[in-house]
Amino acid sequence: MNTELLPQRSPLSMEEDLLAQEALWRLLRQQARLYAPESSSLPAETAAALAESIRLTLGADRNPRILLAPDLEEQFRLGRRRLEQKVELSRQLWRTACLTMPEMENRSLSDTLRSIGGFWKRYDPRFFAQNVPCDIDYQLSHPVSEQLQGVDYVNEWLRRLCLEQKFLSQFDPALARAIVARSCPDYRRLLVNLFEPVAVNALGLALLGEDPRSLSVPTPLRRRLETRFTALTDAESDAALRSGAKSLCAALGIEASQTTRYLDDLALGIRPRLRAAVEAGTLEYVFLEVSSPA
Repeated sequence: MNTELLPQRSPLSMEEDLLAQEALWRLLRQQARLYAPESSSLPAETAAALAESIRLTLGADRNPRILLAPDLEEQFRLGRRRLEQKVELSRQLWRTACLTMPEMENRSLSDTLRSIGGFWKRYDPRFFAQNVPCDIDYQLSHPVSEQLQGVDYVNEWLRRLCLEQKFLSQFDPALARAIVARSCPDYRRLLVNLFEPVAVNALGLALLGEDPRSLSVPTPLRRRLETRFTALTDAESDAALRSGAKSLCAALGIEASQTTRYLDDLALGIRPRLRAAVEAGTLEYVFLEVSSPA
């Protein structure tokens, strides 16, 4: 097994780095005895996973100096307690996500939430806090960073899903379904995001000062958007899209900073697609038109 248990890029001095590695080795030996009390050795992969779990529990990747703390074992216990609190938060977020599912069927969303529902039975914060023992297949509009691990990844994923679903709840369900179906007719079975087509259409309407809740963007409005963006540089387009995201939040009464940032990122993210569509001469597949539901 590689004896270098700390990241190669460390803010610690050489002497501090050696002391930190010794402290981590002591905790690793302690955890190894608890994990396999009847064994005098562990496979290298298991030992490496235990060490990774210790670092995550302590937050040592963010703050390597915690390994130099004189009360390191107490810090480790506090870290375990924080993980337990995060697990309880994940239960609450999961319940909220289940209760706020949009009124449109999507197999990957249902399967993902069902799998996360068993996360707490399989998650092992004591020894393998970095693991995510569930299948998360549903595609968010803004994916969660792979740098997050374990319950931190699950919680951030659930937070973003709850945000997307709360946004969708502000629109007529039948109209929202029509927009998603126009974007992807087989949305029930495919790995598609339900939030993004609705949000993009609402953004397009907000850009024109129209009611974003009407959702459908008919040909005359698309032509106005085409005319507007044809003459803009990329920087000017970004500014216009950000202004549109701000108008969208105002129109829907959205004040939560996480949601406003999410929509701002969405707006900036569609600029390359918008630019390509303008150059192709039509925004028909960016801003969608649907008939009003009966």
